[in-house]
Order: sequence, then structure tokens, then C-alpha cells
Amino acid sequence: MASPRISIIGGGNIAEAIISGLVKGGQDPKLVSVADPYTVQLEKLHSKYGIQTTTNNRQCLSNFGELGPQVIIIATKPQIVSVVMAEVSDLVLKHESLIVSIAAGVTTEAIRAWVSEPSGSSKNVPITRLMPNTPALIGEGASGLFKNAFVSEQQAQLAEKVASMISKQYFWFNTQELDIDSVTAVSGSGPAYFFYVMEAMQAAAVKFGLGEKEATKLVAQTCLGAAKMVLANEDVSISTLRQNVTSPNGTTHAAIESMKADKVGESIIKGCEKARERSIEISSELFSKL
Repeated sequence: MASPRISIIGGGNIAEAIISGLVKGGQDPKLVSVADPYTVQLEKLHSKYGIQTTTNNRQCLSNFGELGPQVIIIATKPQIVSVVMAEVSDLVLKHESLIVSIAAGVTTEAIRAWVSEPSGSSKNVPITRLMPNTPALIGEGASGLFKNAFVSEQQAQLAEKVASMISKQYFWFNTQELDIDSVTAVSGSGPAYFFYVMEAMQAAAVKFGLGEKEATKLVAQTCLGAAKMVLANEDVSISTLRQNVTSPNGTTHAAIESMKADKVGESIIKGCEKARERSIEISSELFSKL
């Protein structure tokens, strides 16, 4: 696939992860344009990747002349997506660009409503939502995608190309858009859950007298190794893998029984449910402002 023309509004960490992945994957950096209000960040991105940069959102979409961008990636905070889309909606419609939004909680219908004709009527704008997570910053992300009915097969491939730059695992969820809220709760917020467990394991190791540096590396490698075992044994359930290392009346058995007594598993499920509820609430709050 030839290098597409890509405009990115927002130049933060996830945006940089996408840029880095694109350039490493053979994307022509001259066909990437990024807008961000912080000139220091833009200077860094230009120096590091050779891309076009600007502080002006409209200019970001105009850097390719009359051709315009084929893909517009929205990498801003959810609260300002409406402002951004109002600012550039005429250019989006002119160039019939695919919008790829990584703004959590912002639905495709909300974005479509914000991209409107001067008369106020919404257009058939192709929009894809991409929900990555922070391991995307090192190319180890997991992402979920959702596309509205106006995304062509070729545009879906472009969205997949973006996802593949930052994700080791990515999946389409097109039965209902609410599935993206579930992705947010499990993988979007998920790294923090593992950090929380790792913190506790590290604290236990230090309590037992191990050095903090050694404890951190032991815990991190244990977490990484367990994850790799899951991915390497697709036909074996996670539950079975756990049972395989839990000998009756052994040390692991003692730990697992203690965690079960404290309802650790139920607490994790409840936490995921709360994250999903909050994602849906954010969507409702943003949509209510239409």
C-alpha cells in the first residue's frame, strides 16, 4: 500500500507512537502532517521524524494542497473534539477524509453530528474509532476498532494500518459501538490494573527483604512471562494455565486460596464494570452537548 496522506490533530504520546510506527513501517514522513498547540513538541516531532508540523488545525489539513488528507487522526482530549471538528468540518467534507478517532468516549455519531454542512445537516462521514492502550508507546499495544456504515473497505484497511503501527493485537468490534466501551474497560484501562497488582507484589518482595530494583525486575518479568505463555498457548484457557502451576497444598495454592477468600477476582471484575460504566457516562455527557 502506497503511503497515504495523514493529518494528525494532537501531538501527544499516543500520536507520537503512531507517527513512530508509521515512519518505521515505511510511511513517507512528508505525507504526515501534525497539529499541536505546543511548539516545543512540534519541533521535537519534526526533528525526530521529518514530518510536517503546524499549530493551526486547518493548516494541518491543508498541507497536502487540493488533494487533502486521506486520513485524519483525532488524538486530542475527548472534551475538545467538538471544537476541533467544528473548526475543520468543511475541509473534512471537501476531501471526504476518513476520520480515525482515538478520543475515549466520543461516539461516531457525535463526531458525525459535529461534522455538518453549513445548513446544519449531517453528512455520511466515514469514521473509525480506535481504542489503544499505553503499551502502544513501545509498540506493544492492544486495540479495538469500530467503524460506522460509511467506511469503505479501502478506508478500513487504512484504519488497520494505523492500528497495526501501535498494536500487537487489534480487533474489529462492529456488532455494536458499546463494545468499544468494553474494550476501554478491559484493555484501555487494563495496564493500570496490572501495574496495581505489580505494585503489591513488589511491596511484598521488599517486605520480605529483597531489594527494590531486584523486586521490580522479578515482578515485571513474571508478568511478561505469564502473558507470553497465554499468547503462546491459544488452545489452553487462562484458568487451565493457572491450575497447572497450582499444586495442591503448595505455596501457589496457599496464595490463590487467600486471594479467593478476599474476593480478589470479584473485585477485579467489579473494577472493569465500573470502568465500562464510566466510559458510557462520558459518551452520554459529550453527546448531551450536541
